[in-house]
Amino acid sequence: MKKSNILFYVIIACIITIVFYNMRNNKNIVNNPLDVQTFTLDNGLTVYLNEDHNTTSVFGAVAVRGGGKRDPKDATGIAHYLEHLLFKGTQDMGTINYELEKVYLDSIELKYEELGQTSDEKQRNKIQSDINKLSVKAAEYAIPNEFDRLIEGMGGSWVNAFTSNDAIVYLNKFPGNQMEKWLEIYSHRFINPVFRLFQAELETVYEEKNRSMDNVFSQTFEFYTKNFYKKHPYGQQTILGSVEHLKNPSLSKMQEYFDNYYVANNMALILSGDIYIEEIIPMIEEKFGKWKSGDIMPPINITEDDFKGRELINANITPIKLGSIGYRTVPANHDDEIILDLCIKLLSNQSKTGLIDQLEVEGKIQQSGVFNMNFVDHGGSNFFFFPLQGTQSLDEAEILVKQQIDKLKSGDFSDDFLNAVKITMIRDHEEGIESMEGRLFNLINTYISNSSWNNVINWPSVLDKITKDDVLRTANKYLGENYLVLHSNEGFPQKYKLEKPPFDPVIPKNAEQQSDFALKVDKISEGNLNLQFIEFDKDVKFEEVSDNVHLYHTYNPINSIFELTLRFGIGNLEDPKLEQTAELLNLLGTEKYSFNEFKSQLQNIGTTISFTSDRDYFKINVMGFDKYFLESIDYLNEFMINVKGEDEKVKILVDSAISGRKIENEEPATIGRAVRHYALYGNKSYWLRRMSVEDIEKSNAQDFLNSFNNALQYEVDILYTGRDDFNKVSSLVKNNLILSNILTPSNSPSDLPINKVNENLIYFLNDENALQSQIYFSISGNVIDDSNRSKSKAFNKYFSGGMSSIVFQEIREFRSLAYSAWANYSNPWHNGNKGNFIGFVGCQADKTLEAISIFNDITFNMPQKPERMEKIKSGLVKSINSNRPNFRSYPLKVSDWVKIGYDDDPRKKQASEFNFMSFNQVVEFQNEHIVGKPMVISILADQNRIDMEKLEKFGKIIVVNKEDVLN
Repeated sequence: MKKSNILFYVIIACIITIVFYNMRNNKNIVNNPLDVQTFTLDNGLTVYLNEDHNTTSVFGAVAVRGGGKRDPKDATGIAHYLEHLLFKGTQDMGTINYELEKVYLDSIELKYEELGQTSDEKQRNKIQSDINKLSVKAAEYAIPNEFDRLIEGMGGSWVNAFTSNDAIVYLNKFPGNQMEKWLEIYSHRFINPVFRLFQAELETVYEEKNRSMDNVFSQTFEFYTKNFYKKHPYGQQTILGSVEHLKNPSLSKMQEYFDNYYVANNMALILSGDIYIEEIIPMIEEKFGKWKSGDIMPPINITEDDFKGRELINANITPIKLGSIGYRTVPANHDDEIILDLCIKLLSNQSKTGLIDQLEVEGKIQQSGVFNMNFVDHGGSNFFFFPLQGTQSLDEAEILVKQQIDKLKSGDFSDDFLNAVKITMIRDHEEGIESMEGRLFNLINTYISNSSWNNVINWPSVLDKITKDDVLRTANKYLGENYLVLHSNEGFPQKYKLEKPPFDPVIPKNAEQQSDFALKVDKISEGNLNLQFIEFDKDVKFEEVSDNVHLYHTYNPINSIFELTLRFGIGNLEDPKLEQTAELLNLLGTEKYSFNEFKSQLQNIGTTISFTSDRDYFKINVMGFDKYFLESIDYLNEFMINVKGEDEKVKILVDSAISGRKIENEEPATIGRAVRHYALYGNKSYWLRRMSVEDIEKSNAQDFLNSFNNALQYEVDILYTGRDDFNKVSSLVKNNLILSNILTPSNSPSDLPINKVNENLIYFLNDENALQSQIYFSISGNVIDDSNRSKSKAFNKYFSGGMSSIVFQEIREFRSLAYSAWANYSNPWHNGNKGNFIGFVGCQADKTLEAISIFNDITFNMPQKPERMEKIKSGLVKSINSNRPNFRSYPLKVSDWVKIGYDDDPRKKQASEFNFMSFNQVVEFQNEHIVGKPMVISILADQNRIDMEKLEKFGKIIVVNKEDVLN
């Protein structure tokens, strides 16, 4: 071959290589982010791969078909228990010597079987004591939370799992360059899992059960489904399990559940985000191809009889009167499911134009809504309602709701309304799959319901073809005259108080060790870490449109849906009326259009306009299709200039406030937060500075419109995401959006200082009905400057950043004191102001003193484990990519950074600081901002189960009641 020909082929090869490299790294041309590749491994494992390089991270999940419905009747809660235990490791992960550990684990399993067959309380206590001693010995070989440390060390986040009626799902986010490590860890965790450290998890699940029993609406839903599904496990057993079954767990039945359902041909691997499909398929085949197949368990063939006419169940279990009408419909993935979705949206939707919505908007009932039970085996559509409190019976409200359902069945609605609802549904659908998170959860649902991704993609075109005749046929078929009705008058559900067992804490001795498996994972090569920051003037362009008007612009790379948020620089802190103002504005029309007409005009073009208010900002959000951007602005102008107040709708605000206060009064979690706010801010607490019911009653519509018009006079951020380019949006805003000529500079965001204290204080509110104590810990730190912000992140990561943190391990993992335990050092918005340390523990009342003692000790005498620092630093740096927000969040993120004073992504500097940070700097931060300062503890608890004299050792007790902390 001639040299000239050789040179020619070398040049061609180089060009091909460069082109391939550019394609590999050009995130705009490689793939369609809505494409999903689906295939099945030889062992039956279903794999879904969704490649999207608009993000720098990957969302990965493993889904199992099964869920709570597959729990044995005599051992409910097993699937959920098992979910917890599959974080504990395997025969190779989470242990220093499985062979020696196994001796004790086998004995523990036998003891739990013995416990389940013993009813004598004295003998049960003896068995539990034996289990405790064995657990302490077994823990000598355990490496707690090694799975979590591996994931978090590679920059993973969202480390979690959940159990539903139909599925168990394990998931987390991680940087794209960590793909091989993630695949190795996730493929390994489901091979030979070991149920170690079970005693601690048993108590944790107790606490989770307590939380659910303290939540009144969780209890109401459980009661309702028990009557809705009279035969099927959906109603006859709960995901968390019965109290009796929780007290008698069976490890052998958990193993049996695992063997039956955790088989490759009953599971799916799902990956969405920054992946390269062709590169990872061989790795998936190698690592996940090892999983064993098994026999697929037969379907649960339990049929439910239709309701016999109107079946009524009465109860007294809610703080306010509540009703519901429920119909048997279709299981997930049924041909009629999409038509039923449309039927439901015609009755109740986000725009509040539905037939049932009209009752609420017109003040004929207080509130209404819908919840679907789109389960795999059976379906249900349920319409709940709150009657006008004090003036309307449940029967009267039910009749009104039923009349609106009958209107749908008779076709008493226009074709224009039908088409408008379909347009908005299509927009919501497209928005729901625009992010990798949205696609991941859609893919989970696709697998569990035995559907396909094509059905997701084709959903809009199928919806568009549905006719009014289809709606009438489907509504009359499923929303007939056989239905279940719940009437709940004011009352309280029964609660079961579990006693704290007299167990010694199970504290592993090898918490800082690494298993051979972990060492192997550490040696797996990582891809290049190309940190992706949010680039000012590239990812987000911004300019001063005029004085105190700031435009922030981000391009939408996925679909044709724009979002425009006007964020005015005044919030509830300066004007408490704004909270109710936003609520009222969502119920009003204009001088030209009634509420229904205005919402219909918007719905015809797929646009929504909504109002919200928080502590610092009053916000108007506009969302719709790009092609209707200008029309949407015109409607926004129409509303801002010509909104029409209606005094009769203020009554809706009053009823809403009355009901809200009644519900708060029975929600321990809400009251606990109110006690904390009162302890920190006194009369400036949100729960006290908000409008009282009396204040709302004394106000008229014009009072709220005055607050609205006043808010429009403040400095505003205009946050845009869409397909129109920056110059076009800037021009449209300047020439079409009507804003005040002179805007008042904003004080937002503001730092609300906490009350100064010179001694340890305890604010205590007694609630005999609360199963869980709600305990908050607060410390006012020192002044923060820029150099402290990266140190605070490292401290938070070490002290309370995930399942391997100090707080999680000491409070939950080792001592089983709580399901929820966390802490965070919160930096102020502005440098020069003080930061605050906040902690929380939710536990049984009889664990309160121990929880406070342990939390107090680890806060001021923080356990020092410098060997963790390298993993913490690595995780903080790598998580910059895994925690990169969705593109719709860019404008808000940059706007906030600009307000603080940054002219570039501050994480660039922080990444450099993390790389050179020492453990001593974390300790120094704790010493400077936490140690030696007075602690304020706020507690909501059942006083009868707490030794108040011992409590006083932690600080001066100030007893408060609900009237002190809630207006």
